[in-house]
Amino acid sequence: MIEPNGRETNAEYSSPVPILNSGDVLDSDEFFRRYAASPGNVAAERINGRVYLMSPLRAASHGDPHALFATWLGTYAAQHECLILSDNPTVRLDANNDPQPDLCMRRKDGNTHLVDGYIHGPPELIVEIASSSASYDLGEKKQVYQQAGVLEYLVYETEKQKLAWWRLENGVYVELPAVEGMFKSSEFQGLWLDESAMRAGDGKALLKSLAEGMHTA
Repeated sequence: MIEPNGRETNAEYSSPVPILNSGDVLDSDEFFRRYAASPGNVAAERINGRVYLMSPLRAASHGDPHALFATWLGTYAAQHECLILSDNPTVRLDANNDPQPDLCMRRKDGNTHLVDGYIHGPPELIVEIASSSASYDLGEKKQVYQQAGVLEYLVYETEKQKLAWWRLENGVYVELPAVEGMFKSSEFQGLWLDESAMRAGDGKALLKSLAEGMHTA
């Protein structure tokens, strides 16, 4: 840009809002102020007050299984008017945590409410697809979700093709076992997940087992 006096300036590229960086320790207001001023391709979350910027995602290790999980959960939610499925929403869990889970499902009259379009409070179910972020999703984030009161937490480790599903009991996560290759939600009646179908990326088999689960509900 050239000023009227003929001197060059970079004023159009400057911003009064600091750049959002991984590792920043911020309160919620400052996190959202910097996030709102970030370029549209920036994705971030705040866990225990610390900012984490999302990495680019590969189709095989994230995008494809993410779409399959969304189809599975979306099919279930579509049959239950009391449920809402959200894809990659920022969730304002508490004063120190604003995660952006891959998927979350919540009840309309449940533990959450919306303020300015953001989810506040713990959704009833959160799903994370983990590749390079596995230790983070299974460690710090799991603890945060447990303490916040997320009733069920499902993680798919794509590199190991490993599924783990927990339910909250007396404030502590207890792992739900797969029975004959089938995971069955404790919180959502008829929400069945065929382990081998998910590993194989077989959407037809996945939805068939889900239909069987919903039929028994």
